[in-house]
Amino acid sequence: MALKKTFENQDGGTSNGYYRVPELSTYYEKGRDGPVDLTATFVVELFDYDTGKEVADSYKPSAVGAENRITEPHIPWVPEGVGIYSLTLPDMEPVQNLIIKAYEHLKTLPEFNGATDC
Repeated sequence: MALKKTFENQDGGTSNGYYRVPELSTYYEKGRDGPVDLTATFVVELFDYDTGKEVADSYKPSAVGAENRITEPHIPWVPEGVGIYSLTLPDMEPVQNLIIKAYEHLKTLPEFNGATDC
């Protein structure tokens, strides 16, 4: 699954973008008698839809010329939409099976021999 959307190139033109989420992680926190805090974070990458090449952060020349003695001749450029996002999950359903699987796996390891659910 991915998203297709036009984006503004480094040079100001537009291209077809292929936005994908290659990495997702969850944060699960629950104290013994406290509420559940469940958050997901994910990375969004951008590829040129037509060429398949990754569109990465880079630097572009500054609009101010060297004659003005600028000490930083390049400015950073980050494609719109690329980065790390997070969302709070309102219930455990989307990741509950992963959490259950993690605890089930722990109980199969020697260091958790005899552990019980609580």
